[in-house]
Amino acid sequence: MKQFSWQKSLIGLALAAGCMLVGATIPTTNQALGEVRGGAPEPPAFQQGTVPVLRDISATLHQIDGRLARLESLAQKMTAKSAISVRRAASAEADATEDSSN
Repeated sequence: MKQFSWQKSLIGLALAAGCMLVGATIPTTNQALGEVRGGAPEPPAFQQGTVPVLRDISATLHQIDGRLARLESLAQKMTAKSAISVRRAASAEADATEDSSN
């Protein structure tokens, strides 16, 4: 193990004291430094309640409704087809079971 050196400890204490001195003398401010602009910024057009924006939103919502309706009808058709195919498979399996038991 290295021996304790008084010289190294004094240098460490001197560095710590110097850092504390520098930290104490740095002025601290609680102000944000930035550019001040005149007046508040204008709100975006959609927040101003303009009618054309509302029309665009309404048109988009109608398109989404139409697409959802088509997807729902397609899902119902697919569900009906799969139910029919399951019934056919079940009846074919039941018929095969009856034929094998006879």
